[in-house]
Amino acid sequence: MTSVDIPVVPPAPPMLDTARPQTAAPPSMDLLEIFAQRGLSPVAVALRFAKLSLGPGKVSFPDFVRLRLFDDDFVEGPPEHFIGQRRNLEICHQINYRHDWFGLLENKITSRSYLDAYGLPTLPVSGLYAPGMHSAAPHVLGDVVALEQFLLRPRNYPLFGKPVEGFQSLGSIGLAAVDARARELERTDGTRVALQDFVAEIASTYASGYVFQPLMRPHPEIEALCGPRLATVRMLTLLTDDGPRLLGAAWKIPGGDNIADNYWRAGNLLAQLDLDTGDVRRVVTGAGFALTQPTHHPDTGADFAGFRHPQWEAMRALALDGARLMRHVPLIGWDLAGTSSGPMIVEMNETPDFSLIQLAERKGMLTADFTAVIERHKRDAAARAKTGKAAVSKL
Repeated sequence: MTSVDIPVVPPAPPMLDTARPQTAAPPSMDLLEIFAQRGLSPVAVALRFAKLSLGPGKVSFPDFVRLRLFDDDFVEGPPEHFIGQRRNLEICHQINYRHDWFGLLENKITSRSYLDAYGLPTLPVSGLYAPGMHSAAPHVLGDVVALEQFLLRPRNYPLFGKPVEGFQSLGSIGLAAVDARARELERTDGTRVALQDFVAEIASTYASGYVFQPLMRPHPEIEALCGPRLATVRMLTLLTDDGPRLLGAAWKIPGGDNIADNYWRAGNLLAQLDLDTGDVRRVVTGAGFALTQPTHHPDTGADFAGFRHPQWEAMRALALDGARLMRHVPLIGWDLAGTSSGPMIVEMNETPDFSLIQLAERKGMLTADFTAVIERHKRDAAARAKTGKAAVSKL
């Protein structure tokens, strides 16, 4: 009996990126690169890092490299004001101690519905894949058959799709059109995917739901700068005793083949903005050793110098209105898009990443004022917990 070699066909790569790539180099290689770029000895780097890691910002070595805290020419202000990712998360949970509100923010449908009920502009929903639902609403797609039928209708395009409970734009896709006869979907970058494969991937990966929204066009001035993709501004709001204030802002600008503007995606850019005027001060791309400061958009060639965000005042007012509404979550990272129909809320984050603001500003956020706010909310959280225990004890 002769054996037959059966060719092994590798599985097709997923159409949706469900996890961020991990490309961290060993610390020893980072030390060598710091010496090559800045001429600092390993001992000097170790001393500088130790001071920051033991400081109030709890900076890890990856934080130290990513934020270029080894580079005196990059850092403006006291290095000990920089906040590492671990401390970042702690601060968010200390200020936003009403964790019972987190579920509303984490689900894109509930958060959008809540904001929409109060008249705050959000991106509309074209279709919602919700397996097992038997709603009569035409936009609710209760099974893969309904999902497929929705995707076969040319009038629904262009679309932007993302998971209902996703984050960092993982699992998102831009769809320009459908070829119903070939049963293929055309992405915004011109590539095509089989409808059957796309539906199967959505069904197997996102049983908790997947939402489709119209692919909105940016404001004409923004489109001239960075092309026909939404470039959201991350606005960090903080609710104080005197009302909400804007703690920081950074403009996430898409570049290359990216449909989403998340800064971790290679090729995207980050602009520092004047908080009063919306003027672009400077732009960076990359992080750590790969960080550079471009003067023009890499795709359109448009000059960043002198550019003012055309909807800045309305966008800032929208973020502050949202902060007033979400008073039980005092610290929020808002992603707001400047569309051709006006500013719109894309999403809100209860544990916003401070590194976006710190990279754009080249300054740490842990100032004396911010530290005082954190301590106040820690006291408020302790008082609330004490009151809750007393109420339970009376039951």
